[in-house]
Amino acid sequence: MVVAAVIKRTVLSALIVCSLCALKIHPVQAQAPDEAWRSIETEHFRVTFPERLESLARRAGNRAEWAWDQLSEAFIDPPEGMIDLLLTDHADVSNGYARVTPSNRITIYARPPVDALSLGHTDEWLELVILHELAHIVHLDHVDNPVGRVSRAIFGRVAMDWPFFPELTTPRWVIEGLATWFESRLTQAGRVHGTFEEMQIRTAILEGRFENIGQASGRSPIWPSGNRPYAYGSLFFDFLLERYGEERMAMFADAIAGQWVPYRLDAAGRDAFGVSLTDEWEVWKDTLEEDLANLDSRLLEYGAITEAERLTERARWGLHPQVSPDGLWLAHLQSDGRSDSQVRVLNLETGVSRKLGRTNGLGALSWLSDGRILLSQFELDGPYRVYSDLWIFDPEGDPKRVTHGARLTQPSVGPEETAWAIQEGDGTNAIVRVDLGSGEVTPLMEPSIDVHWAFPRPSPDGRWLAVTRWEPNAEHDVVILDATTGRVIDRVTNDRALDTTPSWTPDGKGIVWASDRSGILNILSAVVDPVTGEASEPLIATNLRTGGAYPAVDPQGAWVYFAEYNAEGWDVARVPFASGEGPVAAPAADRFDVREAFPVRGSVDGEMKKYSPEATLMPSHWEIAWREPVKAPALATSNGDLRSRQLLGVGLGVRSSGFDIAGRHAWAAVARATTSGGKFEAGASYSFYGLGR
Repeated sequence: MVVAAVIKRTVLSALIVCSLCALKIHPVQAQAPDEAWRSIETEHFRVTFPERLESLARRAGNRAEWAWDQLSEAFIDPPEGMIDLLLTDHADVSNGYARVTPSNRITIYARPPVDALSLGHTDEWLELVILHELAHIVHLDHVDNPVGRVSRAIFGRVAMDWPFFPELTTPRWVIEGLATWFESRLTQAGRVHGTFEEMQIRTAILEGRFENIGQASGRSPIWPSGNRPYAYGSLFFDFLLERYGEERMAMFADAIAGQWVPYRLDAAGRDAFGVSLTDEWEVWKDTLEEDLANLDSRLLEYGAITEAERLTERARWGLHPQVSPDGLWLAHLQSDGRSDSQVRVLNLETGVSRKLGRTNGLGALSWLSDGRILLSQFELDGPYRVYSDLWIFDPEGDPKRVTHGARLTQPSVGPEETAWAIQEGDGTNAIVRVDLGSGEVTPLMEPSIDVHWAFPRPSPDGRWLAVTRWEPNAEHDVVILDATTGRVIDRVTNDRALDTTPSWTPDGKGIVWASDRSGILNILSAVVDPVTGEASEPLIATNLRTGGAYPAVDPQGAWVYFAEYNAEGWDVARVPFASGEGPVAAPAADRFDVREAFPVRGSVDGEMKKYSPEATLMPSHWEIAWREPVKAPALATSNGDLRSRQLLGVGLGVRSSGFDIAGRHAWAAVARATTSGGKFEAGASYSFYGLGR
């Protein structure tokens, strides 16, 4: 019908349609567009945030300006113009991302990653994630060849790599590795200084699964999957820059940005480092192998090397093992990459494992005394929000929801049908008690923006809580609280190593937890005085080559079950356990020492204004819109054959699109003239997402 109408016209015509798939509007719903959004401007940033997060947003503005100064000095000049930074709290996940089209934009998820092994080693979440994402902006916006400069000057910020954004032509290990290296170089924590990425690379070497530069440059579901570019990229850059000098990072970015012929990674490496990156990757591998050749002799300094009994195979994410109160069943969470994430139960007598039920995510689990299992999982709360709530699975796998929109994670069952959990929200969290019958939630303390909690575990008598506590400057420790008042009874650890996922022995006279104080994530234990709640010095429970976390002692106190890392992910394993026995753990390794003064952290001033979409909604680019000639097909009729004929000539014109940073508005437009008869066609599309439920 549309084509026919155009054919019949002999003068200029315009067609306005409500929806044109060719325009490819793709607004990213990475936030809840129906929030009461507000904005504050700093010298280089426009910070957008839900009104209730004003104090956190003012901190974010301060951290962003600090990161700008740091990268300006250590890397290359940041781009001109305002950078948009959006702070959101619509999902119970810790994340951030950056994009350079249609403008320079950063989105930060406010939830702190105190429960994450990979992101747990942070001086402060906002500081680290903003620095990481701003490094992406500074890096990816960089263009230094005439073709790119002219193209961007004429067409604007077209969503293509070369020539508009030549840094995007590099593999993901370059993009993510660079930003991850800077997050660590410019803070005193971060993933290069932590042990998680190092564990992945070490294990790959030990088990013959280290990837060459070509394999690491690709996208693959094979473990370590999505973390591949972070682990390989950041540690390879760390090796390169220690070997050739940190100033070479800026030279490398310049080399990529200035290439007339793109996709020449080794050429850029030779320009910046004087060597081929492919060759240097092999030198890195040889260096790692040489260093790990005497790993066993170093481990023996701590005691016998642990050879655990593995209970699952290729679980990939085999986490949070817990033995049932009767000692017959082992429950754990699993996501093997081939089926849904799920809670599984394994019969410890027969070794037979079965799926109990599907789960949304891999939140912690805990047994009830009657054989049911309590766990947390994600649920949609309206069209835009994803929150975590508590559920109970009965022995047949039927789930029952306990809470609704309570934002509860990491539950652990206590006495008298109560549970302890973490309640997320507003960029921090707090410990709460949950009545499993009514779903009523009672806070143990007021949330603090500078204190974050994870994995609250009640003692068998319910008197104490062993819990992970994070405080600024990477003080990530296990502490024991009074379960009635929330008062800190004992600080079990006191260093900048990662101490996390505590659990009690069945007699209530000891705890176990995961710690990377030696440089390798292992299980430690301590004796706890049941009267005072004070813990002894830490003892070594495992001495692994790879790593282990999420420990739990069985009801008989004979085994400690945990997630053991291997080259294919995490599998559930166990080792014999005797409370109060084992070598005394050495202090935290020198790698965790403070190297320099921490930055002075504050908040920005400035007027808080109502959010306006215009700044990020205006056109930032245009593209050539090409359409093939429209032809009538050849037809065979009873009166003879009709040849194919051209109805409309080639269509040539322009198109553009945009969406605002809050995700409320999206538009697209196209206009084309045809080469036959002076005909014209145009279309436009607009979408609004701000109505909420």
